[in-house]
Amino acid sequence: MARRADAVSFRTVHTNAFLWLRRTHLAVGLLAIVVFIGTGQYMDRVHDHLHGMPDVRRMLFRSAHIYLLLSGLLNLALGLYLAGSSRPVGRLLQAIGSVFVLAGPALLLLAFVYEPWLTDLERPFARPALYGALAGMLLHLAGHRPSASARADGARGDRRLEHAGS
Repeated sequence: MARRADAVSFRTVHTNAFLWLRRTHLAVGLLAIVVFIGTGQYMDRVHDHLHGMPDVRRMLFRSAHIYLLLSGLLNLALGLYLAGSSRPVGRLLQAIGSVFVLAGPALLLLAFVYEPWLTDLERPFARPALYGALAGMLLHLAGHRPSASARADGARGDRRLEHAGS
């Protein structure tokens, strides 16, 4: 009986941890999208749509701006659809991947603020943010194995799509 209670307790902790992780991704994603809108307004109002700015500086502003949107959308998607793996090692991979993805918007905001003013094309903030997004999503992919109930829900949905197409 104690073993069953431990399994139920572990499942509850696992579910609560991934609920917290989903909410964190959702909040960070929404905040990043708001910051994306703010950086666009900054480029418009403070730098007159970047008119008259040297090409390299303009490219660095715009790329950091659009990367910020990408990072926000990645977090938003994970916040909406993240399902914890049924395997402990899968959950660990997903948690590590989430750390990489969650760090992206902060690094890209730093990229937006600092990198256009650097004297060369080094990207000390954008590069780790983008490689982190890649690594984070690959870790999520490697760790993904939904629970049996989620797999059953997906199979039911697939069957519904097959019937709808006929």
